[in-house]
Amino acid sequence: MNKSWKVSGYSLATTFAVAYVLCSIFDAVFPPYGLLAALAPASPWPLTNGLRGFLTGLIVFTVAGFVLGAIHGAASAFWNKRVR
Repeated sequence: MNKSWKVSGYSLATTFAVAYVLCSIFDAVFPPYGLLAALAPASPWPLTNGLRGFLTGLIVFTVAGFVLGAIHGAASAFWNKRVR
């Protein structure tokens, strides 16, 4: 299989999106103890409290996952060519 930066980007974006959904479920069940409750004061965007916060957080985490995965995929492709 030809592994490109897109594969790494999409897979990490999916992982971040699923992780965000699981964190938001945990925050809904246990409000003061969740990861998003700890991140929300430091974020310039709303990550919690309602549908708008949920969608904003989901988009932020998905885009961050895609960017980090794309960087990882490009770097690993670059270094695989350099080492061989």
